[in-house]
Amino acid sequence: TIQQSLSRNKLLMEALQSQVNGLNAEYMNTDDPGQRELIQMRVQRATGELQRVQQDTEKQTKAAADLQEEARKSGVPAGWLR
Repeated sequence: TIQQSLSRNKLLMEALQSQVNGLNAEYMNTDDPGQRELIQMRVQRATGELQRVQQDTEKQTKAAADLQEEARKSGVPAGWLR
């Protein structure tokens, strides 16, 4: 389940990064100050969500490494955890 969650988070991070990039491009191409403010708020929300997912991914990566190390110390064959 950790590996599935990491894969899902990786896809989500890629999608969020694409969204942030698109919103930044839209912001740069918009002249209306009202629209720019709305776009900037959307950029901030997407960036916050991206940071949250990145932090979650880091925690899950550490948990996976800890689990593998614990299994190694317990003598579990490496292939069982894949």
